[in-house]
Amino acid sequence: MLVLDEDHNLVLVNSLGSEILGMLGPGALGEQLLHLGPLSIEELIARHEEPIPVEVSLPGPPRRTFEIQLRSLGTDGPQWIITLRDVTQERLNQTRTQMQERLATVGQLAAGIAHDFNNIMAAILVYTDLLMRDLDINPPARERLGVIQQQVQRAASLIRQILDFSRRSVMEQSTLDLLPFVKELDKLLGRVLPETIRLDLIYQPETYLVNADPTRLQQVFMNLAVNARDAMPDGGLLRFELGRLHLEPQDTPPVPYLPAGDWIHITVADTGKGISAEVLPHIFEPFYTTKPVGQGTGLGLAQAYGIIKQHEGYIEVHSRVGEGASFDIYLPALPVPELPAPEPEEASGKNGQGEIILVVEDDAVTRDALQALLEAQNYLVLTASNGVEALNVYEQHDNGIDLVISDVVMPEMGGFALYQQLRERFPQLKMLFVTGHPLQEENQTMLSESGVSWLQKPFSVPDFSQAVQILLSEG
Repeated sequence: MLVLDEDHNLVLVNSLGSEILGMLGPGALGEQLLHLGPLSIEELIARHEEPIPVEVSLPGPPRRTFEIQLRSLGTDGPQWIITLRDVTQERLNQTRTQMQERLATVGQLAAGIAHDFNNIMAAILVYTDLLMRDLDINPPARERLGVIQQQVQRAASLIRQILDFSRRSVMEQSTLDLLPFVKELDKLLGRVLPETIRLDLIYQPETYLVNADPTRLQQVFMNLAVNARDAMPDGGLLRFELGRLHLEPQDTPPVPYLPAGDWIHITVADTGKGISAEVLPHIFEPFYTTKPVGQGTGLGLAQAYGIIKQHEGYIEVHSRVGEGASFDIYLPALPVPELPAPEPEEASGKNGQGEIILVVEDDAVTRDALQALLEAQNYLVLTASNGVEALNVYEQHDNGIDLVISDVVMPEMGGFALYQQLRERFPQLKMLFVTGHPLQEENQTMLSESGVSWLQKPFSVPDFSQAVQILLSEG
């Protein structure tokens, strides 16, 4: 708040007003105030009856935005009161919201186009294949058909990128520790980045578990790395940083709308040319590119944005021209399982006593491996390749089976259907699920409520053996 007399001298100012005044221009108590930023006091007085405040932006850095409103106080005493309000963060939030809405609209449109385009490309590819099999096609025509096939494959790749942006691609998510994942990515990037670019990986020796599709995440980091490479033609530094963030409901989030909870924070930063303020709001839009014609489709960052959103994550960019760019990615963190105290003599050294175990697994290699392991531990092993076959085996042994070890996803009858049918007829059933697919939340809840154990593939032999022993020892 600023108070001026009839000669525009500053007669009263509060502490925040004094702070903002220092940014907008010279002015002190008892001195005449001539302007606030680019606006003269005369201009403000001429507009003082307008109900909408005047907005003023200072280029910075950092860029700041203020609302200014001047009102008359009457004829007695001071003449004018000026209200100054810092709306920088408010305007940034409005810009982000508009960008999110714009990207959501474009994503819906892109998904519809991609679906139809996929059907068109599929038909072209089928008929091209049929023509290639025609023995009457002469060599030049066959060569042209080969070019058509290559172009269809390129078009299909673009469609996949569009589907990633529109969050319609099929995800195959599983529990993933990002530290070994990024370390492996380091080796892959060595074939993409020139020797003039140094790659740094910064982390604390922790476990960084997320629920993610490794192939899609690799695509995100590769897109960011390639963009960083192009921004550093003379070399520089590309930094990957892993960290954890715990956010309480009352905390200010580092990214707008980031909910409270536990997050894995990945930073990908370069020392390149940076991104201008005009370009920054558009970088996640599909087909928006600043690269020359023929050097980019404009889908790389749009694809990265869509993939992170499909992982229920957030991605934010910070950049200034000449100072490089930094992409901050936040993915929901999974809890790190507490490892039980090792009991080598009891947990891994104890063998079975001839108990009968039924192994139900459709993959023959896995089924044979489990059978060999259990037989080596002195169990009698029966096998089945699916739930229907397992029911027949179980009934033939008249409830003499001590434990059922079953995969979850199998042809004809899966593990859950098998469990429900066996439990109805044999209430004392003991069962252990082993699965290579991430269990849905409702399935995990059902298993927990029923007291059924399960292991995620791949599992260690000690973990598997311990789970079997615990189940067999229960009354």
